[in-house]
Amino acid sequence: MNCTKLIGAAALIGLSFTSAAVAQDDLSIGIVTFSSSDVDTNQMIDTMTEAATLQGWSVETLNANGDPSQAITAMKQLATKGVDAIIVTVFDSTGLAAGIAAAEEANIPVLSAGGGMAPGIALSASTGAADPLVALMLEDIGNAGTLLDLSYHPGVPCRERADAFDAAVAANPALKATTHEITIPGAAESSQAATSAWLTATAGDEGPFAIFNCYDDNAMGAIAALKQNGRDDVLVYSFNATAPAVQAVKDGSMRATLGVDLTSAGQILVDTIPEILAAGEAWEPKYFIPGYTMVTKDNVDAFMAENPQ
Repeated sequence: MNCTKLIGAAALIGLSFTSAAVAQDDLSIGIVTFSSSDVDTNQMIDTMTEAATLQGWSVETLNANGDPSQAITAMKQLATKGVDAIIVTVFDSTGLAAGIAAAEEANIPVLSAGGGMAPGIALSASTGAADPLVALMLEDIGNAGTLLDLSYHPGVPCRERADAFDAAVAANPALKATTHEITIPGAAESSQAATSAWLTATAGDEGPFAIFNCYDDNAMGAIAALKQNGRDDVLVYSFNATAPAVQAVKDGSMRATLGVDLTSAGQILVDTIPEILAAGEAWEPKYFIPGYTMVTKDNVDAFMAENPQ
């Protein structure tokens, strides 16, 4: 995969946690996960948990079930417990102000895995990576055709991907696009139902046809609907390069899945915590962009060999 690079963020307000250095072998980390049903996010959480425990840190993970209000409640709970740092996955950081405020009041830094920068976020991993997959889709269909976008705007990576999709549609008048908001939990089920409805609604349309998915879990629902309806003329694009999606690429039911290197992202987030704590108010908020790999028929065998898990 491409090398991960650290990029200084734009000017943001200063953080307010203490500047005293903290021993690396005596930290407690709170992780607020977007949804325990999200395979790819779980992979990153596993990485962060392993990286922390290997350093002798304790880790507590709370599941917000895709609900921002539950994420804020979880952040407040962790702040009350006095953890040393809080990592939040996927949720839009700008919508977590109350949780961030509770953490700041307790002198606890907040890091984001895919939620973007906002006042009070010390470090964020930007994981949208939409443009390469949109470009591949447009090339495949010749900038014309009938499209379905299965999206989830409450999640920042999904919103970044939807924004790139919408920009492509706006720039190409020959594209006819339908957008549907999936539900979480239940991404696969809602995607399957939406895809079936879209296939019926566009039965008389001219191709090419394509489905652009927010992430692999919901793409599996779209593929199930295509198989159920006997359609093999619809190109499917998705994100995360999970095992089911990579297998779908290999068997031809998915055109491509783009895998962001969330393992390295999780490692960087955890490894930077002592530096953030030691710097205190001198820390400058930052974000970084993980590397990615586009998995297609051309490289799927090599990718599977390199990533047997």
